[in-house]
Amino acid sequence: MFVKKKGISSSLIPFNRNSPSWIKDSKEKIIEVICNLARKGLVPSQIGIYLRDSSGIPLVKNVTGKNIVKILKKNGLNPEIPEDLFFLIKKAINIKKHLERNKKDNDSKFRLILTESKIHRLSRYYKRIQRIPKSWRFDGSLNLKQN
Repeated sequence: MFVKKKGISSSLIPFNRNSPSWIKDSKEKIIEVICNLARKGLVPSQIGIYLRDSSGIPLVKNVTGKNIVKILKKNGLNPEIPEDLFFLIKKAINIKKHLERNKKDNDSKFRLILTESKIHRLSRYYKRIQRIPKSWRFDGSLNLKQN
């Protein structure tokens, strides 16, 4: 919404939703690998990249029938706050740290306002679909941890 990037309009997911023929691992083994990676501290997108690069699994949903977040939720390993919201908060904290050192950086002040508005908009959505509690608020403090 506020960026100058071109988007991913030419990227497509495969039309065939079946498991690829080159995947020899069972569904249970892939779920076990996903849970082990989540216990090590990887977020769902990093788990997907790891599986793509190491095991050749293009889409976990085609193999297991569920996406990574739903698998983690079923096993009680899902993060407290969603990944996209977590990284937006992390970005806002980094901008605030930068502004403490560089007080006259007006462009960063503007970018902080845009980032915080994205956080508030996204948190409203997650409150509406009940992914985060209704009482959750972004306070802008510099302490942040992800499961």
